[in-house]
Amino acid sequence: MASHDVFARSVVDSSNAPRARAQRLARVRVAGTVGRVPFESARAIAPVTALSSVGSTFDVVDAAAPPLSTWATLDQRAGRGRLGREWVAPAGRCLAASIVVRPSASADAWGWLPLAVGLALAEAIDPLVPAATVGVKWPNDVLVDGRKVAGILCERRGDAVIVGVGVNLVLEPHELPTDRATSLRIAGAEGDADALADAVLAGVLRGIQGAADLDDADLHARIAARCATIGEHVRVLLPGDRTLVGTVTGLGPAGELDVDVDGRVERVSAGDVTHVR
Repeated sequence: MASHDVFARSVVDSSNAPRARAQRLARVRVAGTVGRVPFESARAIAPVTALSSVGSTFDVVDAAAPPLSTWATLDQRAGRGRLGREWVAPAGRCLAASIVVRPSASADAWGWLPLAVGLALAEAIDPLVPAATVGVKWPNDVLVDGRKVAGILCERRGDAVIVGVGVNLVLEPHELPTDRATSLRIAGAEGDADALADAVLAGVLRGIQGAADLDDADLHARIAARCATIGEHVRVLLPGDRTLVGTVTGLGPAGELDVDVDGRVERVSAGDVTHVR
């Protein structure tokens, strides 16, 4: 995903988002089925609507659809991230998908959802780049060898959460927006964009299925083990423009980030995190 902003960890409430969905759908092109079936492996797990192009998958997703229903494309032209920021990627080179999730846990545990999706993404990417190290950067990025390859945005709509994922598939070095980004191709993944997108999306859907209980202690332990931010010296920009600088010691009971600042532990529930190098 060609973006370098960090998405909010907390789930954004956007219950009024479906208002203009009908008009947006009229402008969407649905991918055809000539040749390879788009997202064939992912379709074996959940309903997937493959879009040849779209403004944003968030704009066309149906929050009333069954759990794991997915809208996916390799040509998203007006994607959005945290605080209304845009992210733009060359057509055919990045995966963008929106997935309907209905967490069974209480809303207090929903802070774990972006981290659980990050874990699912990391585990899906692992076999594609066997020589690389894949980790989750709090709150909702996935890193390959310390560089961002994917991001996550969660948006609440009624009793559902729409999980948006963006993955840099086959971007070349000159196409990256920052030296802190990478792509699966750069990290050594083989195959074309369609095959990589299908493998990643199928793995993410399986991972979300397996993380149905956000209160599960084993899930929390797996997330912590995969979290590349734990143990790092970080700078955290908090809401209100307050900044913390310290060392991350672990995750809190609701997925917060615990930061040791001069011997005092600050528990961070939302913020922009930079690994200080």
